[in-house]
Amino acid sequence: MPAMARAAPWSGDVAVGYLATTGNSKTSSLNGKFSLVYAQERWKNTFGASAINTYADNESSAESYTANEQLDYNFTPRDYAFGAVEWNKDLFAAIRERTSETTGYGRHLLIGPVHFLDLEVGLGARQQQTNDVPRQRDDEFIGRGALKYRWAITQTTSLTEALKIESGNSNTYSESATALKLQIVGSLFTNLSYTIKNNTQSAPDTRKTDTEAAVTVSYEFGKDKT
Repeated sequence: MPAMARAAPWSGDVAVGYLATTGNSKTSSLNGKFSLVYAQERWKNTFGASAINTYADNESSAESYTANEQLDYNFTPRDYAFGAVEWNKDLFAAIRERTSETTGYGRHLLIGPVHFLDLEVGLGARQQQTNDVPRQRDDEFIGRGALKYRWAITQTTSLTEALKIESGNSNTYSESATALKLQIVGSLFTNLSYTIKNNTQSAPDTRKTDTEAAVTVSYEFGKDKT
């Protein structure tokens, strides 16, 4: 959604999910997300971070962390330029650590009130490290494409889809995140999400595709409820 359409400059949400089991096996899973948006006139700055930790019988089976920052400048109501920095570390994935810096052009194809759709294309650089031994490091130029979609099903329910692809000579990384948000009461929501991550480059003992299913409770602040 264009930055100038927001009523308040600051908005964001905090989401946390936790699951623990005992008995024949002891498992615990913690996932959390945080986002903060500042939008003023033609400018929009978005920061996001997430973490996932899973333990089974006192041994870690999943551990990943992400952080991203994107600055948009809307030079028309539908067209914008962006600069983005993304960082991801996953101790069990094909790519152990990935950092990318890209810039490019975006277009608000759908601007509501029910359907919102942004498309982005850009170029940049990426630094990554594999999980094999010895670990391999690659620094390369990349192309980036992204899609951001939101369907406001009702005033209290929404469906979102975020797809991005980064392609370089050594690896193509793609990520699809689908989420359903349901209002509990006021600014409190339940979130059901499913994420698919794929790397075309993979170490011999790691899979190319990882999936994450999560249930969280989130609190929103600063968003226009009208």
